[in-house]
Amino acid sequence: MFDCHYDLLTYVYMNKCDLRKVKKHLKKIFKDNITGGIFNLFYMSPQEMEEELGIKKEEIDIIENLKEVNSLISNYDLVPKDIKYIYGIEGLDYLEKIEDVDKIYDLGVRSVNIVWNNDNKFGGGAKGDETRGLTDLGKELVKKLVEKKIAIDLSHANEKTFYDIIKLCNELKNEGKDPIVFASHSNVKEICDHKRNLSDDQIIKIKKLNGVVGVVAVKPFCIQEEKFHKRNKKYQYAYIQHIKHIRNLLGGVDNIAVSTDDMTYYKTNKRHYKHFNVFKQERMKKELENLFLSNEFSNEDIEKILYKNFKNKILQRL
Repeated sequence: MFDCHYDLLTYVYMNKCDLRKVKKHLKKIFKDNITGGIFNLFYMSPQEMEEELGIKKEEIDIIENLKEVNSLISNYDLVPKDIKYIYGIEGLDYLEKIEDVDKIYDLGVRSVNIVWNNDNKFGGGAKGDETRGLTDLGKELVKKLVEKKIAIDLSHANEKTFYDIIKLCNELKNEGKDPIVFASHSNVKEICDHKRNLSDDQIIKIKKLNGVVGVVAVKPFCIQEEKFHKRNKKYQYAYIQHIKHIRNLLGGVDNIAVSTDDMTYYKTNKRHYKHFNVFKQERMKKELENLFLSNEFSNEDIEKILYKNFKNKILQRL
C-alpha cells in the first residue's frame, strides 16, 4: 500500500532522542502494510510548532531540518531499502526564497503543500482568509515547482488558492509543461462538510490534470459526528463511501489513492483525539482489502487504489 501522506519525517524529528523506539514502530508499520508513499515534514505557525510539537522558532529551518532527518534515516536504517518513497514538505511558510526549491529538491523533496491551514506569503490556507488566493510570489513558486517536477499537493489550500493553482497549471500544461498536482489527504465535501475536504468540481479538476485524490483515514474528514470513542466499522464504512463517491463521480477508480495522515506521535492528547484514525495504521492495508472485497470492488480496482494509481500518476512523473 502506498501512503499518500504520512508525517514520518516529523515523527523522526520529534523522537530523535529515542531512535530505537522509532525503528521499532516503523518496522511494525511497514511489515506487509505500507510499501511506499510520501513521507512528510510539516510546518505550522511558530506558536503551534512550539505548543504542539515542542519545536521552538529558532529550530525551524526547512533545509537544516531536512538534512538532519535525512541523516537520521540513513544512519539508523529507519526505512527499509525496499520502501518506495519520496519526501514531502507540508507548508512552505519558512521557505526563505524561491531559489531554495533547488536545495530541498537536492535533499529528496518531490512533493510540497504550498500552504498549510494558515495563510502565508504564497497563498491562502484552509482556515485562513477565504478571499486570499495565490500571490504573485506564489505564482512564481508554482512555476518553479513545475520546472523542477515537484508535485503540488492541493490539500490545505483554501478554494481561491486551489483554483488559482489549477488555472496556472493548466496554462503551463498548454505551454507543453507537465504540472503534477494531487490532493494527498482530502475527502469528499458532499459527504462530510469539512473545510479541508473537496467539492465535486475540485475533484474533477484534479482528474483533468491527471492527478489523484488521497482519501484520508481520519475520522473528522470521513463522518460528521461530534463524539466517538472506539475505532469501529461505522467509521471504516464511512471512509469507503468517500471512495465510492469519487468512483461514481469520475466513472472509475483511476484517480483514487489512500492516505493515513497518522499523527499518533503527537504529544498532546487533545490533538490526537481530534485526529482519530479510523484504521490502525499497521493494519490498514489488510482491513481495506477486506472492506473493498465486501463492497464489490474488483481485485484490479483494489490494486489501483492501494498503489498503482499513485505510482503511475505521481511517482513515475517525478
